[in-house]
Amino acid sequence: MLAIKADYKDGKITFIDQMPVQIRKAKLTIVVEPVNDPEKLTIPAQQFMVMEKDSESEYKLIGLNSFFDTEDDKNVNWEEYFGLK
Repeated sequence: MLAIKADYKDGKITFIDQMPVQIRKAKLTIVVEPVNDPEKLTIPAQQFMVMEKDSESEYKLIGLNSFFDTEDDKNVNWEEYFGLK
């Protein structure tokens, strides 16, 4: 992964840092940092923290929270059941 600075103005992106010549093709993730904006959008640091995930937390994130703590879920270690631990 490589971070390269760029400017955006009037619908155009201009690189400030030079792209290494070895990179012929890349997927880009753009983080927008508004310039001179008094109500600047901030990105919570938690979004950039690497957090260890387990299947239960991922199920909760996709809306299956109601499944947990039910009779079907009790006393089952799902990671162990599916051979993940």
